[in-house]
Amino acid sequence: MKIGVVQACNVSGKDYIDTNRRTNGQAIEALFADGAKIIVLPECANHQYVMRSRDEADAFAEELDGPSVAYWQRLASVYGGYIAGGILEREGSTLYNTAVLVGPNGPVGHYRKVHLFDWEKEYLSPGNVGFQTFLIEKLKTTVSMLVCYDLRFPEAVRSVALGGCDVLLVPTTWTSIGKSVLWDERGYCLANYLAVAHTYSNRMAIVCADRAGKERDVRYMGASLIVDSMSRVVAGPASKYDADCLLADVDVSLSRDKRVGKRNDLLKDRRPEHYKLNG
Repeated sequence: MKIGVVQACNVSGKDYIDTNRRTNGQAIEALFADGAKIIVLPECANHQYVMRSRDEADAFAEELDGPSVAYWQRLASVYGGYIAGGILEREGSTLYNTAVLVGPNGPVGHYRKVHLFDWEKEYLSPGNVGFQTFLIEKLKTTVSMLVCYDLRFPEAVRSVALGGCDVLLVPTTWTSIGKSVLWDERGYCLANYLAVAHTYSNRMAIVCADRAGKERDVRYMGASLIVDSMSRVVAGPASKYDADCLLADVDVSLSRDKRVGKRNDLLKDRRPEHYKLNG
C-alpha cells in the first residue's frame, strides 16, 4: 500500500491559512495521483506552530468540522483516499493539539495530543480521548495517530502496538528547541532514529510528517520519513530546509507478525509484572 507524506513549509500569520491550505492541498493531490492511499501532514498542518499567547492560539483554532478538516474531506472524497493531519482544535473554551483522520466517506477518528510541549503547556489542554486504533476497512489496515512529542514516550507507542496498530501516523513539528544536535552527518535528526527504534521494538510501520523552515527563533528539522515494520527507512529523510513530499510502498501485513526468530515474540514476551523498581 502506498503511503505519502506532505512536509509543509508554511507562511506564518493568520492571513495565510488559506494559502497554506491550498499549497499543501496541491501536494496532497499530487500524491493521490501517484497512487497514495494514506497521506500524512504535519502537526498544525496549515499554519504556524509557535504561539506566543492564548489569544494567538485561539485565533488559529477550529472545530473538528472546521475549514481544514472539511477541505481534507473533500480531497479524500474526490480521490478515494485517507488524510491524517494536525489542527489546533477548539471545543468550547478548551484548545487541543489534535490529529484528525478523514476518508472518502467522512471522518474516521481523531486523537488529542497527550504530552504537551513548550508553549502548548501554557495554552492547550492535554488530550482526553486516550490512545486509539482505527480500522480502515477499505484498506484492511489498522492505524493509530500520535502527535510529535508523544513519540518520545515509549508507553504511548507500545499502547497502540498492543492495540493492533499496523501503521502509526505521526503529524509532527520537530523543532530546534532544546536540541544540541540538529542533524548528523547523514542528514538525520534525532527524531528519525527514535522512529526507527520504535519500529524495531514494536514491529510496526511509522510515518512521520514534519515541517521545514524557520519561525521566529525556532528552526524546524524537516527530515520527514517513512519507516516500515522491519525498521527499513523506505522514504526520506526529506529535505532539511524546504517543503517536500515522500511516497513509499509499505507492506502493512508485516506489522502483524511479532515473532523474532523461532522462540520469541515482541508482545508475548512482555513481562509487565516485573516493570517496576524494587526497593
